[in-house]
Amino acid sequence: MKTQLTACLLLIASYGLHADPTEQTLPTREIHADASVAAANTDANTAPSAILLNQDFSSSSWFDSVDLTLRNDRDGDRFYTQIFIRFDAHTQYTEQPVYAVYSLIGPGLNRIFHTSSIFTLYGSSRTDWFAIEVDMRDLPRDYYKLKIELRDARSGAKLAEISGYEAAALNNLALEDGPADTPISVIVHESSGGSLGFFWPVALSWLYLKRRKLMS
Repeated sequence: MKTQLTACLLLIASYGLHADPTEQTLPTREIHADASVAAANTDANTAPSAILLNQDFSSSSWFDSVDLTLRNDRDGDRFYTQIFIRFDAHTQYTEQPVYAVYSLIGPGLNRIFHTSSIFTLYGSSRTDWFAIEVDMRDLPRDYYKLKIELRDARSGAKLAEISGYEAAALNNLALEDGPADTPISVIVHESSGGSLGFFWPVALSWLYLKRRKLMS
């Protein structure tokens, strides 16, 4: 009985692991506003009901704006190998330390690719933005949804979430693996007959025969 119970517990644990998004980091660079500048530029608090940006979930904090740019398409197939993502989030508190979790969702894929460092939201300041620049690696060429979760730095509780399910700008992102983005090389061999034109092969043949005649 004990053996069967142990097997059942292992099976449940295994299922839980597979149900969660896989985490595989990608080469990422973080850019964010200086904390002292952000703290000095706080405005009056904005209620969550004033949000114009569609998002999946929000609580004491919420996304005010998200800007996304696809970059690098060397082979011109309109699939890109780098994403630049910048967002500004607000909180109902004077200050709130948070971190962001980024995921890509596609056919058979739910992949956390970056968990940010901790940064601070200052009320409804528009200068406490946070940005990352990500290079795609080991990613099948396809269309993806981006998901961003904002989490409390102290408890890890989810404060806000936005994704391609609600925000069109984060849906149908044409992405591919960086090394796969290889320009197609077209090799052209150019030949010319020069001043002799069509008669160049004839001239070569004449010289060859004359040389053989002199040697005989």
